Amino acid sequence: MPGQKSSKLTVGAALTAIALIFIASVFLLNKAKYEKARERAAKTEAMRIIDANKNAIEKAEEDAGGQIEPIGENDHILGKLGAPVQLIVYSDFECRFCADFNDTIKRIANEFGDKVVIAFRNFPLTAINPSALSAAIASECAAEQGKFWEMHDKLFADNAEGNFGVEQFKKDAADIGLEVERFNKCLDEEKYKDKVGARVKEGEDAGILGAPQTYVNGQVLPGAYPFEDFTDSQGYERTGMKNIILKHLKNR
Repeated sequence: MPGQKSSKLTVGAALTAIALIFIASVFLLNKAKYEKARERAAKTEAMRIIDANKNAIEKAEEDAGGQIEPIGENDHILGKLGAPVQLIVYSDFECRFCADFNDTIKRIANEFGDKVVIAFRNFPLTAINPSALSAAIASECAAEQGKFWEMHDKLFADNAEGNFGVEQFKKDAADIGLEVERFNKCLDEEKYKDKVGARVKEGEDAGILGAPQTYVNGQVLPGAYPFEDFTDSQGYERTGMKNIILKHLKNR
């Protein structure tokens, strides 16, 4: 009968619709579960990478812990040799991160005064910074005339201004009141190249791979540590230079 056939078709269509809805529901449910599983896996992998990077950072700090010479009278120093906190920084005048870290060094000197002695050691990264060696020699030539720190500040200012090279260093020498001819001769002849090279070798033998790298009473701190506590690129809370120094002062 036509009515019965129509009724059967309607029931069949309804059952088919229900089946499709069921299949779609199962598909969507499984898709949601799959997406959640993927999200969990991604989070797990992200944490694995973060932990691996954290371990790599800590291992780098350990590997960079070779012996270096203690601060002595031949160093370029701010403060008194007998200060309870001995801070040694290996740095490169042409390095952007070193320039940033120099601001931290200034804050340390202002905040802690005679409680900290700061020694600057040249560590030019000649493979990536073409004028770094000349800048290091310029600082030594200025030290010869008793104005290392004045030239130190000039060189980092040159870095910040993007005006870096031998001719600028010679202008700096005149600006800080050096005997220009004597300075120029010293710089042109690379008089202190061997001295700078010896410092670089000392650092490399101790495991230093880049600049800046700082030693606070022997504690190795690779990189441009901020003055205040900070969150590193991996999302970990880390101690800034201020609290590192306060900890060393407390332990004295």
